[in-house]
Formats: sequence, C-alpha cells, structure tokens
Amino acid sequence: MDADFERPVPSLLEELAAFSSATIHEANGQRGAVSGALKPLDPAMRICGSALTVHCPAGDNLMIHAAIAVARPGDVLVVDHQGTLDDGPFGDLLAEACLARGIRGLVIDGCVRDATTIRQMNFPVFARGLCIKGTTKNKPGSIGRPISLAGDPVAPGDAILGDEDGLVVVRRADIADAIAAARQREAKEAALREAIRNGACTLDLLDLRNRLSAIKS
Repeated sequence: MDADFERPVPSLLEELAAFSSATIHEANGQRGAVSGALKPLDPAMRICGSALTVHCPAGDNLMIHAAIAVARPGDVLVVDHQGTLDDGPFGDLLAEACLARGIRGLVIDGCVRDATTIRQMNFPVFARGLCIKGTTKNKPGSIGRPISLAGDPVAPGDAILGDEDGLVVVRRADIADAIAAARQREAKEAALREAIRNGACTLDLLDLRNRLSAIKS
C-alpha cells in the first residue's frame, strides 16, 4: 500500500471544483473523460479531489477498508472493482468512515449499496450501479498505483472532478493549465451566448457553413 504519492495543491483543487466536468474535459484538450457508465447516486452530487487509486478485486472489499485507513483529507477513493454488477462492496458504514477521515467521495467501477442512506449523508458517490450482495474480505489488490477505471487510466494524485454530466480526470501536472483554459473557454462561450441572443446563427459563429456545404455536395 502506498499513499505517500504527491497530491495536487489544495488551492488548485478548489479552483478546479468551480467548473463543470464538461468544461474541464473540453478545455483540457478533450482528455480524461471517464465512461458514462459511472453515474452519481444523486444528480446533485459533485465531487472534486485527489485520486487515491485502489484496485479491489470483484467480490471483495478488503482494499477499500485499507484505503480508507491510509487516506488523507481531500482524497477521493477511485476504485477499480472490475466493473462487476454482482456485489456491493461499499455501503453507508464505509461512507461514515470516509466522512470521518475527510475523504471527499467515492468513484467506483462497480456497485454500492445503502444508496438512500448515503444520499442522506450527502457523501458523493459515482458508481456503475447498485447491488445488495455483500463481499469477502481476503483478496489482495493495490493502493496508490495506476489503475484502469472502466477502461480509462487514472494515476494516484490525479485530480478527479464529477457532476451530473460525468467524470473527468486531470493529470496532476496539467491542473493549472486546465483551469486557465477553462476560464478562457467560459469567457468565449459567454460571448457566443450573447451573440445567439442577438440573433446570430451557430453555423456562422462556429464557421460551419463550409462543412455543411461539403457534406451536401
């Protein structure tokens, strides 16, 4: 288990959290989008923090318990549970443990249970689904190593941002640039919205008429 990797500067995470997942994805070169199969338990849930990566084999949750024990405030548990829909390795008791340690949320390629209680606790969870079946606690895995999250790479210390639209991962070295690009994108979109309200057509604003003509011909 290795939880001593370098994490993002907290102030950068706070700045990143001000943007939507879609804005960060587009501004950061359309990189880092996580499979849309992972959904928030509640559409209002938002998540932003430093990825504490966990490989936890299907059918077992020992590594989730171990990750919570070594997590630091501001971490998000990012768990490769191999995409299984056949067990629920995380429930409200573990959510309580996460809250007590300052963990900002859970992203899991797998299922959870106790969804109603977790929503009431306001603990952000993004998961593939729900399953009431329990798990064993004896399979080895890893903590603090690169993982594949629903087919998308995540390294320990990457930033992970999620909202109703989806999840995006930003490499730690790219966070500051992603924030700057997101500010520029929002300013550009504000100008486009104003032009649309004043009667402009998106075909002209985005210079799409030539493309349309080429397709028609």
